[in-house]
Amino acid sequence: MNEAELSELLTAPGFFRFLAQQAKLTAEEVKRIYLLGRPWGLWPPDLDLNREAAETGIDVYTYLAALQPLLDMDTTQKEAHLAVYEATLSGGETTQPIPAVRAYVEKVAALSGEDEETICSLLHALYAYRQRVGQLSIQKVSELSKHKIEQDKAAAIAKLQRAIVAESKQRKPS
Repeated sequence: MNEAELSELLTAPGFFRFLAQQAKLTAEEVKRIYLLGRPWGLWPPDLDLNREAAETGIDVYTYLAALQPLLDMDTTQKEAHLAVYEATLSGGETTQPIPAVRAYVEKVAALSGEDEETICSLLHALYAYRQRVGQLSIQKVSELSKHKIEQDKAAAIAKLQRAIVAESKQRKPS
């Protein structure tokens, strides 16, 4: 796991840099569009990661790792809705696009002066960001768990060795 990458992704510059790489835009362009289009619905609307993690008494990485299966389902649904809308942009035959997606993409495009394809690419980048942060959080929690197990094992072995030494000292005739 790359803990440095996870830490970087959770900063504003790291966030915008990741989105820029994914959307093939500059970080400045991404930041401008992102700020104009807020809120983007990166996380479900009722999810306040830092507050909820603090309320449960666990770190944000563990919280994200635990939520990842739900976030994966949400991302799959959002990507599917976006794909339906994108099909209309390319003139392909499709079912009626999801009105909320169309309204949002068109609103951000109008606010930013960018085309709808650019806004769609930024949405895909946001979903990729959410997936990457989730994957890295799962890896971090897994590594922390392994480290804790190793520490517990070492402590148990040391305790057992102390008990064996104490027992052997008691059995020695004085």
